[in-house]
Amino acid sequence: MLESTQSLDVEALVDRARSLWHDASDRASMARVELFAKAAVRCRVARGLDGTGARSDCVRESGLAIRTFRAGDDHAGFAAASGLSTEVARWVVDAAYAYRAQTPALAPSPSDSVAEERWDLDDAIPLPSEEILTAGLIARPHLEWVEAGTTVEVLIGAEGWLAVRRRHRLWALGGAPEARLVAQRGIANWEQLLDESGAHDRFGSYPVTADFHVLVLTPSAAAPVVAALVESFHGKDSAEWVKSGDGWDVVDEPARLDGLSGGSFDDAGFPAVSRVLAADGFWVGQIGGPGTYRRGSFRQPPEESPSNLVMVARESEALPARAVIARRCRVLRASSDLWVLELDLANVGNGCDLDRRWVRVQPRALMAACSSRLGRSRVTPSGPIVPALRFDGLTLG
Repeated sequence: MLESTQSLDVEALVDRARSLWHDASDRASMARVELFAKAAVRCRVARGLDGTGARSDCVRESGLAIRTFRAGDDHAGFAAASGLSTEVARWVVDAAYAYRAQTPALAPSPSDSVAEERWDLDDAIPLPSEEILTAGLIARPHLEWVEAGTTVEVLIGAEGWLAVRRRHRLWALGGAPEARLVAQRGIANWEQLLDESGAHDRFGSYPVTADFHVLVLTPSAAAPVVAALVESFHGKDSAEWVKSGDGWDVVDEPARLDGLSGGSFDDAGFPAVSRVLAADGFWVGQIGGPGTYRRGSFRQPPEESPSNLVMVARESEALPARAVIARRCRVLRASSDLWVLELDLANVGNGCDLDRRWVRVQPRALMAACSSRLGRSRVTPSGPIVPALRFDGLTLG
C-alpha cells in the first residue's frame, strides 16, 4: 500500500478501506458500521549532537477506527487500533460492537443527501527526499530539525459513501537564542519556511519595566490564547454573549487553503462551512453541530471542535510606542475563572535573553482586554491563523 517512506498510494488505501468496511459490516450484522482509516508518512532530519552532521527518522504509520450504530441506541460503539490488516479491523469492530454506548452517534443519516464520493486532496507531489531535507538543514546553522509529512484519511459512512482527504505539511524548529517553531500546509516554497524559522519579526525588544498595561502577543504567542478563548466562549456549551474587546474578531474556516487542518467535510462526514464566531468585538456564534466534528487522532471519536481559527489582519494598526512584547505564551487554566499566562518576554536589558513572567487573569477580563490586531495574519504551528494581538489593562503577576 505504501510505495516508500516518501509517498502514499491513495487509491490503494481507498481500496483497502472499502474491503475492510465490507468485512466489518458483515461481521457486525446487527449494526451499521462507519470506518475511518488513516495512513501517514513523515521524515524528520535533525542536527547531530555535535552540531555538524544530521540524523534522520523516516516512518510510516497507519490505523483505523470504527463506530457502530444500532437501532434504538442514542450513542455509538467506538474502538480504534494501529494497522490496517483484516485481523486488526475485526478486533476493532468486535470491540466497538461490544461497547455500544461510548460516543455520540451523530453522523449523516440515510436520508441526508451525501455524495457517493468526495475527494479533498492536496496536489499529488512527492515530499522532499531525505537527502534534500538534510541539505536544507545543514545549509542553515540556526535550524535544529525539519520534518515533512503526508497524511491520507479515508472515511466510509454507514451507507457506504466515501470521503477522502490528503494533506502535506512541513515543520521546522529554529534554535537559540530564541527557539522558534514554524509550520506550513503544502510543500511549495518549503525552503523559504526554513529561512523564516530564523528570521526576526518586526516586533522589537522592550524592557520589562515598560508599561505592562499594554501587552502585545506575537502571532505564535497569540495562537494558544485565541484557541483557549474560543473554547471557553465559543464552544458548544458556552454562553451566547460575553463582552469582548474591539480586537476580538474570529472565524472558523475549515476549507482555508493554508490551514493545517480541516477541509470540505468534517470527520463525521458532514459538509464543513465557515462560521463567524465574533466580529469586531461582538459575539456572533459558536462551534457546534454538523460540520464541526473533528478527531484529535484516529484513536479518538469525532467531537465538536474548531478547525482553522482565523483572525483578519489590520495592516493599518501601528505597534504601540510603549508595550511589553511576548514571543511565547502558555495558557495554564487553574480553574474556569482563573488562568495564568506564562509569558516569554524579549528583554533588551539582557541582550537576547527571554524574561519569563506570569500573569494571573480572569478569562472574561482577557477577552475584554483584546483591543486590536497588529500586522498580517500568519499560520502558527498550533493551528490558528492570527496576527499579533494587543491587550490593554492587564497586570504583571
